[in-house]
Amino acid sequence: MTVGIVATYFAMTGLGMLFKPQLQPIVEQVRQPTATCGSRLPLDDLIALSRGLHPSGAVRQVELTAGGRGVTTVRYADLQGVYVDPCTGALLGQQARWGGPFGTIEKLHRLRFLESSDVSELVAGSVSLVMGTVLAMGGVVLWWPRSRAQLRQAFKLPRGLKGLAFDVKLHRTLGGYAALVLLASAVASWTMTFDWARGMAYTVTRSTPPAAKPRVADAGTARAGSEALMSAVLRVVPTADSITLAYPRKPGDPVEVIVIERDAPHPNARTMVYLDPATAGVVRYEPYASSPAGHKLYRWLCSLHMGYIGGPIGQLALLAAMACVPVLAFTGIRSWLRRRRVERERTRQAAARSRSAGVHA
Repeated sequence: MTVGIVATYFAMTGLGMLFKPQLQPIVEQVRQPTATCGSRLPLDDLIALSRGLHPSGAVRQVELTAGGRGVTTVRYADLQGVYVDPCTGALLGQQARWGGPFGTIEKLHRLRFLESSDVSELVAGSVSLVMGTVLAMGGVVLWWPRSRAQLRQAFKLPRGLKGLAFDVKLHRTLGGYAALVLLASAVASWTMTFDWARGMAYTVTRSTPPAAKPRVADAGTARAGSEALMSAVLRVVPTADSITLAYPRKPGDPVEVIVIERDAPHPNARTMVYLDPATAGVVRYEPYASSPAGHKLYRWLCSLHMGYIGGPIGQLALLAAMACVPVLAFTGIRSWLRRRRVERERTRQAAARSRSAGVHA
């Protein structure tokens, strides 16, 4: 019962993010697409312009869309993001990483209101693990029909039933429809939290995990310009669509670049580019297309959990399954309470009969 209540919380917040790719540019004004232009302003100029809304603080990363011709987000150390039009340099606004409708929902879903991100990921992953093993797998075992006749009735919604019988039948029927999708989503989320789950993806595919992030020589305060970094990425990945430049936080770290190409099979099919922050030279290039099978499986599972596999049909399937969770929680708890009430009534009646028999004796 307690895990079911928590599962409902995760399901409802997950529902709020399910159509984020389609709705966020419409709902949040600062993310609305800008007019296309023949050439964008240099990235260093866009960062300098962003200081008009955020005059102090270190720049942690820059997020670009449409190969650099969409809205550019300059993200600072305090997680505030300044949105800039790359064609005109106009400041479109600013918003915190966990701000706005979708940022707030994601913060709640990922438990980022906790002080430590490690703790929030462990708690969320543990709940998902219990949901997958106890609720989904255990529910399927209890639901599994014992005969063909029961199988024919298993997917029929309750008709003409009331009270406890209605709750139990509705719970079992909706569980039968939703369990497989919920189990797949829960299992997929494990790879986002647990090292052992990611390791299983490589074990199953008999592939080797990618090498650790490369190191670079410490060049002191020497830094290549952001436009030079961006140009280096586009030379290596000319089909880049979404680009995130993450600047080094400590000496020896490279500039870590996450690229989603225009023909990427799903939104988490990441191509990685590591750059020398002093020279903008390419330290390592890891195209998604040639990455190990285990890495592709891991990234595919990330998209599966988010509902990005199968297009709108996949999103709708996950929507229907997650919408069943609060109904399953409600019917499960209410049927348990009704059983307890029936059991108490039977116990009371048995005690009354026992007293009556003693009197007559």
